[in-house]
Amino acid sequence: MLNTLKALFRATTEKPPEPSTGRPVAAGLPTGVSQEDLEGLRLDGRVNIKLIGLRAHPDALFRWDDEAYHHIAAVGHVDLGQGSHLVRFYLDNDTWLQANIEQGQVLEYKLFDFYCVAHLSDVEFDNLINGDKLINGDEKQPNSIGAQTIALTSTTDEARSCTYQRVWGNGDSLWSPPVVFEEQVMTTESVASKQVTHHAMLYERTIEDAERMEYLLLSAENDGEGSFMVVHNVGVDVASVDIDAI
Repeated sequence: MLNTLKALFRATTEKPPEPSTGRPVAAGLPTGVSQEDLEGLRLDGRVNIKLIGLRAHPDALFRWDDEAYHHIAAVGHVDLGQGSHLVRFYLDNDTWLQANIEQGQVLEYKLFDFYCVAHLSDVEFDNLINGDKLINGDEKQPNSIGAQTIALTSTTDEARSCTYQRVWGNGDSLWSPPVVFEEQVMTTESVASKQVTHHAMLYERTIEDAERMEYLLLSAENDGEGSFMVVHNVGVDVASVDIDAI
């Protein structure tokens, strides 16, 4: 299961050297990982991210303001085991920057937008993540978590829809079960982290006329406190040199 999760989150590079020890542990970060390892990103800090090249491609659903600095209001941590981690920096404009880390080394960054969010009842949540639910006895729910493709409609005034292809699971299968993982989230207002359970599936598509991928992370989330939601997160890759954290 560990190797599967690492592969799902693209942690496929050769194993880097062990991280140095003795550095202070920053709030919300894995042990052995400092804010210096993460371009200076930290809870209660601020960050500017340059995605200037994205403006030239109107096909992208993801939009970004290259000029603004945003407050990092929360940090989420997913421990994948054996030195593999996801760290998520939640910003004040309903976006979040994810670092994929292995053995203390950042392999990649992705920036996501909470593109659309729907709150669910506990029954609706159970139906959404239950892979046994069928239509006419032989087909999974269209556009549900785990479907082979997902169509996402633009939330702006323009009437268009984009189709994303599933990344995780068996590519030949019409449906694959979502990946389940636990995230510990620490905010600037809390002294202890809270746990969120994710049932997630990653999708992607090529942005038209661009050598760039756009991602859709579809996630059903349970905060353990009676709140259930399904979130369509739209994102793109980010280079470390485009991150300016203070």
